Amino acid sequence: MAQLLVLKKKKESKNKQATSLKQRLAQQALQKQLQLLKLREFMVLVGFAVGAAALRVPMQVVPSAEPITFFAILAGWLFGKKKGFLVGVGALYISNYLVFGGQGVWTIFQALGFGIAGFLGGFLSEKARIWNVLLITVLGTLIFEIVVNIGSVFMFPWGLLGLFITALPFTIIHLVSNTAFAFLLPKTKEIIHKKGEFDQREVCRNLLKKFQALKTMKVVR
Repeated sequence: MAQLLVLKKKKESKNKQATSLKQRLAQQALQKQLQLLKLREFMVLVGFAVGAAALRVPMQVVPSAEPITFFAILAGWLFGKKKGFLVGVGALYISNYLVFGGQGVWTIFQALGFGIAGFLGGFLSEKARIWNVLLITVLGTLIFEIVVNIGSVFMFPWGLLGLFITALPFTIIHLVSNTAFAFLLPKTKEIIHKKGEFDQREVCRNLLKKFQALKTMKVVR
């Protein structure tokens, strides 16, 4: 009888060790997958910033039409408010080396305006409807115009009201072009989300939390 109990305990111990090993291997696999997804995310964000900057060059033939708001909101929608803000600021800063006007005091206000647009993109839910996307786009564009026009007061002696009136035609072009681009956002976001397998991020995080909870329970016992 004593021998049977000893054998049973040994068997249970081996089973526990095997289970523990499997859990550790699964945990390591999940951590590697998360690292891969983070690297992929970084590459996509860099691609957004560089792509937006490059596209802004040919688009400057149409005053106030630009691709940065599109990519900034897309980044915010896919990866969160901070990433959206960084893409907006980064794309503007890079592109100002390539377009007419270059860098100057206005860069601060332009970067802030595009950054806010990207930040607003982070408020869009996973399955946001087109009307929500359009609202965020229009709001982001208007905030950009307000921020840039306020910043222009330090450079032009026309007064704030005069600046807003003078900028009105350009504001309209900006709103119309950004609204048109906004219709492409949901499909673009869906393609990148699916191709990049970014839906796995939450799954990996939840599973890692479960493994951590199991580990904590074992230590308590």
